[in-house]
Amino acid sequence: MKRETLQKFIIPVLFIFLWSMISWLELISPRYTPSPIQVVGGWWEWIFGSATDSDVWYSGTWLLHLLDSLYRVLIGFIIAAVVGVVLGVLIGWFKLVSNLFDPFIQLLRPIPVTAWLPFSIVFFGIQDTSAIFLIAFGTFFPIVVNSTAGAQHVPKVLIRAALMLGTKQSQLLRRVVFPSALPSIFTGLRLGIGLAWVLVIVAEMLAVDAGLGRALWTAYEFIRMDLIVAAMVSIGIMGFLSDRIIVFIRDRALRWAEGI
Repeated sequence: MKRETLQKFIIPVLFIFLWSMISWLELISPRYTPSPIQVVGGWWEWIFGSATDSDVWYSGTWLLHLLDSLYRVLIGFIIAAVVGVVLGVLIGWFKLVSNLFDPFIQLLRPIPVTAWLPFSIVFFGIQDTSAIFLIAFGTFFPIVVNSTAGAQHVPKVLIRAALMLGTKQSQLLRRVVFPSALPSIFTGLRLGIGLAWVLVIVAEMLAVDAGLGRALWTAYEFIRMDLIVAAMVSIGIMGFLSDRIIVFIRDRALRWAEGI
C-alpha cells in the first residue's frame, strides 16, 4: 500500500481510537456516547435484521431508507445541476441575463433552506416532491454561483485566439466559454452534492416518512444513539462516494486543463 493511501487512514483511525477510549473510560455517559462496537452492532441489525419483526422498527430497513434518500438526492441534484450550470454560464457571459437574474439569486441565497420547509409541505405535502424541492432549491445556489464565476473569468486571450482562428461570436459560448468554465462548474457540483446530502436529512425529518433522515429522527425519539451514529456515518459515506464520482468525471473531462 502506498504511503499516500496510508496517510488517508491516519485521522479516521485516530478518531476511532479516541472515541473507543472515551467510551471505555466512560468519560461521557455510555447512554449518550455509544462505543464503536455498539454502533456496529446496531448498524448490523439495521442492515441485516429481519424486516418482518414488527417489534423492532429499524430491523432490516437500512437499505430501504438508503434507497429512498439516494433517489431524492439524485433527482434534486440533477435538477439543480442542469438549471444551475446553464443559468450560471449565461449570467456570467451575457450582461442582460446577469442584470435580470443575478440580483434576485443573491437576494434568495442567504435565506436558509429550512425557512422554505413550511412552504414545501403546504404546496407539495408530506411526500417525495417536497423533499426534492428543498434539495434542488438549496443545491442550486453553490452550482449557479460557481458556474457564473467560471464564465466570468474566461481568459481574454482565449477569446481573442478563438476569434482569430475563425470562431464565430455565436459559437464562443459553446466552444470557449463553457469548456473554460468547467473547473469552476465542477467545484460547484462538488459543493452541491455535499449540500444535497445535508438537505435530504433536513427534508426527511419533517417532509417525508422514510429515508435516512426519518430513520435518524426516529432513533432520536427512541434515544437510540447507536443508530443515530450509524445514520450519520451512512450519510457521510454516501456523500463521500458521490463526491468521488464527480471527481472521477472531472479528472477525465479536464485532462486538458493544467494542474488536473
